[in-house]
Amino acid sequence: MPNDYPHQAPPTTPGPYGGQGQHGAPVPYVPGPYNAPRPYGGNPHFAPAPPLSMPSSLRAARTTTYVMVGLALLASVAVGVTEGARGAGAAFGGNIFGVVLLVLACFYGRAGRGLRVTSLVIAGVQILLGLSATLRGNIGGPIALVGAVVMVVLLSQASVGAWFRRPRAHGA
Repeated sequence: MPNDYPHQAPPTTPGPYGGQGQHGAPVPYVPGPYNAPRPYGGNPHFAPAPPLSMPSSLRAARTTTYVMVGLALLASVAVGVTEGARGAGAAFGGNIFGVVLLVLACFYGRAGRGLRVTSLVIAGVQILLGLSATLRGNIGGPIALVGAVVMVVLLSQASVGAWFRRPRAHGA
């Protein structure tokens, strides 16, 4: 009888609360194959740590936003010099959501998941506006289109998602 269970303690009568073990003591855990999930959570020493610094892809997304809006301003000034105020407004109009992305990018260091989703939605709208402006021959259209596509690609990466899901202290 003692050799029937060589890798476990022999079964005993049910404890007072219905579980196995003598006098309600828990049965020792025997790990399963292939890193099967452990009862009561995994080992905290091997849990993935939250990212401590902003991922490089998120820094690149923020820099892309700054460059995109800066180029849109330069293009609108150049068009304004040659064609007047109406042309400058049209050149900058295709990049209007780029300005909104610029404001959102200022908060990437401390905001949560909603900011990432909002940025992705606005970048998607910016893609549509940039495509429309490009097809009309607007000089600001390709800037908006390429910048917004780069933003969507960079903000969709897993490391960026982990950054926005990280645990934060209250007010940080």
